[in-house]
Amino acid sequence: MPVTLHKVFDLHHQYGNLVRLYVGPMLLVMVAHPDDVRHILLTSKLVDRGTIVTNLLRPFAGVGLINIDARRWKLHRKLINPTFHSELLEGYLEAFHDGGLFVSERLARARGAATDVHPPVLSAAIHNFCSTIIGMNHDLIPDGMAGEELSAAVNDGLSTVQVMNLLVAGTETVSVTVGYALTLLALHPEWQDAAHQELKDVFGEGDDYLRAPSLADLGRLRVLESIIKETLRLFPTVPILPRVATEDLWLSGGSPASVLVPKGALLFVMPFLTHRLPQFFPDPQRFDPSRFLEDRVGKEHTCSYLPFGLGARNCVGYQYSRLELKVYLADILRRFRFLPCSRREDLENCALSLSLNPIKPIRVSCMPLGGPST
Repeated sequence: MPVTLHKVFDLHHQYGNLVRLYVGPMLLVMVAHPDDVRHILLTSKLVDRGTIVTNLLRPFAGVGLINIDARRWKLHRKLINPTFHSELLEGYLEAFHDGGLFVSERLARARGAATDVHPPVLSAAIHNFCSTIIGMNHDLIPDGMAGEELSAAVNDGLSTVQVMNLLVAGTETVSVTVGYALTLLALHPEWQDAAHQELKDVFGEGDDYLRAPSLADLGRLRVLESIIKETLRLFPTVPILPRVATEDLWLSGGSPASVLVPKGALLFVMPFLTHRLPQFFPDPQRFDPSRFLEDRVGKEHTCSYLPFGLGARNCVGYQYSRLELKVYLADILRRFRFLPCSRREDLENCALSLSLNPIKPIRVSCMPLGGPST
């Protein structure tokens, strides 16, 4: 049986912000409070993720930045960093727009029937990753290949390359997040209306409405940005941030008294728990993008929001992923209105792995808004 969000929420409710358990002989400590998050990810020098995590991920994610040992990680991170430099991101916009059009065309085929958006978004994200990060020409991937075949083919071809981790992290997480965002908007039509209105304000309502978004256009989409941030608060891209305690640590769980966590323990920082602490996010279960529209300066803990991790081993491609998410959603929402086919409870029923994975596919009904779909 998979470890689900519900099981971790139950442990947190019963035991609080520090939960101790054993996995065989390994002491594992679940961490939720931002004070402890800051100590582990920022003020300490803990970067090793441990052999348990490395061995668990290696069969399906290869060996790379996510699960490589601390010694080799520094060199590999230094080599990969230039690939995601902010100055290069604008050059990826055309590829991301092509991906958004691909997803829109696939959703239009459903003709309003309940559909799972994950497969077409995953296929588009794989295309984008291959063209932007690897430099693989799109012509190398047959247009008629099914999403499942494409995923398997790329997996086979990259299984021995050091970029396999990046492929998994940069495609699966984006496709899952788009699915969560569209389902949440379907369940909250007032925010979908706000997004549609903002898109009309930015892109106009004439023949130019469906143009490829520029960086300037994307910078004006504050409502859409807040929707993405709130989606990542509830369903963060990285659900678990593991670290090995290479020294004795004192953690508090946000209480006045501290407890000793011995050297050698495996620490699991849990962003989805941190993001739902009511003292930092009032009414935390509610989907409310206005949290990120209001002036929050001085109102939040610096480590209360960490959808892409924090510190030295944060997500190397977080700017790439955020831009891709925004382009996809801007393209899709200009073409469709979404109606719910899944409940909020279905979204919460997901398993913890490299990313959050719904136990059952989350589906929406895609209603064309009129006009051309590309």
